[in-house]
Amino acid sequence: MSTEFRGNGGLRDRRLRVCVEFAGAWAGTFDSAGESPMKFLPHAFAVGVESLFYLTNRQTCSLHTDPDLFNGRSYSLESFVNFSTPYLDHPEEFFTTDVGLDAVCVREGRHPNASRPSPRDYVEMLMDSPAVTPWRENNSVPFKWFRTEQANTVLLFVPGWGRRSQTFEEDMSRRFRRHGVDVALLTVPFHQARTPAGSFSGEYFISANLLLTVENFRAFVAEIRLITEHLRRSYKRVGILGMSSGGFHAGLASLCESFDYFFPVVTGCNLGKIVWHGLNTQHMRRDLERRGITEREFSRVWKIIDLAALGHHCRARSVKHYIARYDRVIPVKHQLALWRALGKWPRMVLSASHYSSYFYRHSVVDDIVGTIAMSDEGPPARLLLAPHSRETVIS
Repeated sequence: MSTEFRGNGGLRDRRLRVCVEFAGAWAGTFDSAGESPMKFLPHAFAVGVESLFYLTNRQTCSLHTDPDLFNGRSYSLESFVNFSTPYLDHPEEFFTTDVGLDAVCVREGRHPNASRPSPRDYVEMLMDSPAVTPWRENNSVPFKWFRTEQANTVLLFVPGWGRRSQTFEEDMSRRFRRHGVDVALLTVPFHQARTPAGSFSGEYFISANLLLTVENFRAFVAEIRLITEHLRRSYKRVGILGMSSGGFHAGLASLCESFDYFFPVVTGCNLGKIVWHGLNTQHMRRDLERRGITEREFSRVWKIIDLAALGHHCRARSVKHYIARYDRVIPVKHQLALWRALGKWPRMVLSASHYSSYFYRHSVVDDIVGTIAMSDEGPPARLLLAPHSRETVIS
């Protein structure tokens, strides 16, 4: 559910570069500076790129929790369903902790595990996680603040699962800033600098450890809410963008916070079906089957983190979807299911697969900036668009 391989780091990065360079050369429309999105990406090519990525993206999680705990307690699958079901009507009470903003100390700072040189064009921020885990590296929450003095709008940018670096997201964040929109680029738990020693980026975040995964989602949404509260002190308008699996978490945060804008990008709902049938998560399905867990049982446990059940609670004032037509990681039917669950807001359809959506990143940024400008000038975007113009297609 990301645009980067998981597995052996150096080998993965070389294969990623080869795939991207091959794709650009084949299409003939992608320039090395990244200033132009691909203008034409046929179905066969989009699926081919996705298959190339999949070949090196099949590493499973080595962590097997026994018992699988939630908030320090052991549950059977059925007892957890009974515990979590009442929160379906009040998700804001589930996705929180007892820790307030003052206790987490949002500050300028660098994560101890940060490996890259100190940046020159964004501010490194650090926060104590409101949900302490046994992994020290994960308990410090870094985010990158791409800011200007003039901006009155900021987007929280929630990346996808398994990302080893944030070069892709940093590129988009700089483009937002050039358009006058500031960005807080978040670091997902157990990713990049937050990766525990001996694991790969994202390994512990989403796995067949079902309750640990729910707890990770809950903790990340609590972090997003606290960073949102911090940013509201500096901006007139605060929005959120979630890409790939980051759209799950951005969507869950939108159930709890009244964002001015929510932009789901190549993401969806029906998590059980996505994991069971999606291209990138067959290793996880096999882990679950080895534990004797069925798709139905799995889906019931994860219902509390699934926007299929919760999307109608979304508090965002304006929403626009970005859907990848040929996606097999988060199949398009589940992206459209999210579009329906959130209320059928306007959408842009990309003639891309999950991974080849990389080539459309600048078109997505530019469209989001235009959507923000439109809604700043009048009523929410839903009211500004006539029915026939509610879908845009980029090919």
